[in-house]
Amino acid sequence: MAACKIVYQPVKSAVDAIGTSASSLKTAGDNFVTAFTGAIAPMQGAAKDALLKFFQTSVQPMVAESVPKAVEGMQSLLEANLDNFDKVDQQLAASIGGG
Repeated sequence: MAACKIVYQPVKSAVDAIGTSASSLKTAGDNFVTAFTGAIAPMQGAAKDALLKFFQTSVQPMVAESVPKAVEGMQSLLEANLDNFDKVDQQLAASIGGG
């Protein structure tokens, strides 16, 4: 088995930075959706309808939901792992110390 070492503060800093990134991605995605729909609003015809449908079904869910949620998921995963390592470390220390 490979050795495993977690250094708390750098991982905690990464968790916080990833959370900030997820929030920024959500805001950027929402801004993109607003800008895009505003840009094509004056258009008319079947091409506009097809473009809007494609955007709403393929692009918008990805930029406004999927990508930010994926980054949030990574944040949660790292945060949970950090918490688990801390608990295991405390359990080992208690076991070694006889308590």
